Amino acid sequence: MNPGRYNITVVNGTTFQLSPVWKVDNLPVDLTGYTADMQVRDISNNLIVELTTSSGISIAAALGQINLTLTATQTSAGNLPAGNYTYALNLTSSGGIVYQILTGNFIVVASVNQ
Repeated sequence: MNPGRYNITVVNGTTFQLSPVWKVDNLPVDLTGYTADMQVRDISNNLIVELTTSSGISIAAALGQINLTLTATQTSAGNLPAGNYTYALNLTSSGGIVYQILTGNFIVVASVNQ
């Protein structure tokens, strides 16, 4: 299975929220028992941001929905420098099967207020 492609733009100092739905044959996948993680990396493959189901990700299992959140503090220029990055969103089943469901560019732009 090839992951979907979606580019994300975040403004420094703002709350970021995204709620993709994993569908197969246009029907939401029941995500009961799944965990999720998302990593944002720079061009040298250094980890910039990581979200997990323990921190920043919640799953609405019956809807197949993965809710991603970064607070305004987490996206502040001091914590998340403006720049061009890449990300990958993975789901792991209770049986340990890992699916990369979404990937793309993660662009952070400076706020005019900072």
